[in-house]
Amino acid sequence: MGRGLGPDPGRRFRLPSVNRPVKAKAKGLYPDAKTGAGQYGSVQFPTIIEQYNRESDYKRWKLGQEYYFGSGKTWGDRQINLLARFLNSNPALTDEIDEEGSKEVVTLFPSSDSTENAWYVATRVRGSFLFPGAIQSSRLTYNTSDPDPSNHTVTYDVTGLYNAEQLGIYNVCIGDPFEDSASGPNFPDDLVEKDVGSVAFVLLSVSTGSMTMTFDLSRPYRRVERNKNIYWKLEEYDPEDPAKQYKWKDDGSRYLCSSFTFFCCCPDHLGGATANLDNVPDKTSIVDIPLPNANRSILSQWESQGVGYYRQWRTLPERKDQRRECKHIHAQRWACGVPWLEPDDYPTASERDILEFASSYERSLKPEEFSAYFAKRRLSWDRFVLSIAESAGLIIFPAGDPRNNIRAGNLPMLWHDAEEPDPAWCRRNDWWLKRGTQDLQCFDPTLNRFRSTVPKSGVEYSILSFLDPDDPNVPKIVR
Repeated sequence: MGRGLGPDPGRRFRLPSVNRPVKAKAKGLYPDAKTGAGQYGSVQFPTIIEQYNRESDYKRWKLGQEYYFGSGKTWGDRQINLLARFLNSNPALTDEIDEEGSKEVVTLFPSSDSTENAWYVATRVRGSFLFPGAIQSSRLTYNTSDPDPSNHTVTYDVTGLYNAEQLGIYNVCIGDPFEDSASGPNFPDDLVEKDVGSVAFVLLSVSTGSMTMTFDLSRPYRRVERNKNIYWKLEEYDPEDPAKQYKWKDDGSRYLCSSFTFFCCCPDHLGGATANLDNVPDKTSIVDIPLPNANRSILSQWESQGVGYYRQWRTLPERKDQRRECKHIHAQRWACGVPWLEPDDYPTASERDILEFASSYERSLKPEEFSAYFAKRRLSWDRFVLSIAESAGLIIFPAGDPRNNIRAGNLPMLWHDAEEPDPAWCRRNDWWLKRGTQDLQCFDPTLNRFRSTVPKSGVEYSILSFLDPDDPNVPKIVR
């Protein structure tokens, strides 16, 4: 005999009680951490608005502008000035270009989504690397014979400017743009302010054998002026059109220097997320990092070894100029005087309602969120050092399998392990930050271990030196 529907068949088909309405959810289907979804086999389907948020450059640019000018969500206006130093391959060598270290400014943005209630934007200031000699045409070789314009390069001969040890330091700058916006070799006095028309090319490779540096000629950047404001713009390159060919000023009046570079630890720019390592009693407040969902595989052996601690959904290419910038970096660009020219994916009339609806998500922070920000920022360095390392030139998501001594490149990397990595896996200037601590060390192959200080000319410096605003070595932002 069938079980039937019971004494009250209508109860299975009733609408939810008005006293306990159905909880509002965003449209779409998503993994749910509480039910274990987010592991292999789960899939998410974003809404149209969420897809626009994910893909739009204009929305990020506009929100960054609003951040800077004070409308919408407010940033904390908290900046940290510091120098990041590296070990020389010859500890006895006086290193003129790295004595002070990489000049970094870190800006904190309050956020309710971060474990520390803050995201960190690391800025390597313009002129952090400044050449000691003027740009001369005799040192430049333009390689434009390849039929593919994207392979066109310009080679800079630095013989006599640097020795091999000094030139090798520029390996941490691969992927960074360099520009002709300095009138001399001294930082910051010789950096030209509001230098309209200055040209920047991205560093592709460094050769200590031939003492040369090779730059990408096909992706020129320039400062342009629009409505009395200066903007950063990627120009079109065409070897057949003289009007679309750009060169550094090579008459001896300008010096080459590194451009501003930016990195943010927020998931939008990082292309990944780091787990919350805080030991809190409420398990639901911890950010869990499940395995990748069903729409992709693990990106590398490095990711598989970090399951439960972090995950990636986008790779970070070696060229830093090709990464998507988040709203925090766009805001910092305004502060540095190099905002991007308005992106060309401005929404059409039919799409503007979507943009306005999407922007409504950017609410102002509540007082308790600001209180949490001031209480928790920099309690741990997990995201803070992540931003510094990438900006200073370290690899944070390495390819290959570093724990089996398989490294895809020669650049140093950031180890973020709970236990000290095996020395056999490490290379010079690798950083190790023990998870959940402020214990940052760098690897010294001459000692075959990690150390907490860096010797420079007989003086032991900390890897990160924090500077007061009135310190003469403070990294100055020259707009």
